[in-house]
Amino acid sequence: MPKKRKPVSTALVTVAKSVRRTTPPLSDEVAVAAAVEAWAERTTNPLSRRRDELMHDKRRAVADLLAFSKKHPFAIRPKDCLAWRAAMEARGLKPNTVYARLSRVSSFFEWLRSDPVLGKFVKTNPVLLARPKCPAPYQTESGKSLTDGQMNALLALVKRKADAGSVTAKRDYALLLLYFLSGLRRTEAISLTGKDVEFTETGGVIIKYKQKGGKYLGRELADPEIRTAIDDYLAASGRKNVWKSIRPLWTRHDRAGKPGLPLTSHGFVFNLKKYALEAGLDGFHLHQTRHTFARIFAEESGSLLETQEALDHANLATTRAYVQRIGVKKDKASGIIRRRMQ
Repeated sequence: MPKKRKPVSTALVTVAKSVRRTTPPLSDEVAVAAAVEAWAERTTNPLSRRRDELMHDKRRAVADLLAFSKKHPFAIRPKDCLAWRAAMEARGLKPNTVYARLSRVSSFFEWLRSDPVLGKFVKTNPVLLARPKCPAPYQTESGKSLTDGQMNALLALVKRKADAGSVTAKRDYALLLLYFLSGLRRTEAISLTGKDVEFTETGGVIIKYKQKGGKYLGRELADPEIRTAIDDYLAASGRKNVWKSIRPLWTRHDRAGKPGLPLTSHGFVFNLKKYALEAGLDGFHLHQTRHTFARIFAEESGSLLETQEALDHANLATTRAYVQRIGVKKDKASGIIRRRMQ
């Protein structure tokens, strides 16, 4: 008969008591895991569509530090966090990834310190001296945006696989096309449900999504290709009944193309990187679709302010990081002014 799992409160007290020993043993793994689970649950928005994914990332960050240091959480010191950071950098992890993991672990220790019992044993946050400055969100436009040729090569490759009958490729093509056409952020597109997509009378779609910061917005995509791609995917997967429902628009298809659990951004990116390598794009990452959208929109509109609005940026400085230059500002005024001249 399996042992009953201790309540979270009891497990936390067990963690606290373990520090009274000279060397806290790793046999307290169950109690530590309960503490991590309690922290992840209580610091993650229960209404977030990415709740499971966010909690997974939080657990993973703490587990990685504990496995690296081989120490009890209460025995972790700044030097351990510095060594962990150096090890992640040596593994080639990107600055944003390193910063994100250290930030999550820092949140864990702050949560421990705020607990009336555990706070007695965690006087300082060991991550504070190890966490680097927040990296610049994006360095150069040229290093992030795809060229038109690269974009078309990637889309063409996934489209060929979709046309060959692969349900997974049909899903990936529709989703990749959505990212390029809309410039949506990673989570905004991956978390769409059936009720978040509406068809327009002109053959396009309206995407309703939750913007970064929690505000809900709607965006029209007039190109009929995106409507065709989404409809083709749902028909091939036998999921046409998803429309107007709260079920996920994108699912996994691990077993002979049959729909399964909701698709995660990690799963989609895993496939996308394979497509990119096959298309000759080394080091591709999903956010380049947003940068490519920004580059093309800025070139066509000639307006940084319009590009800011299209990207849903609150700060114009963030838009400048995406689009460092606009070659020729489009003329939208002279014709209007000339018509009013005597």
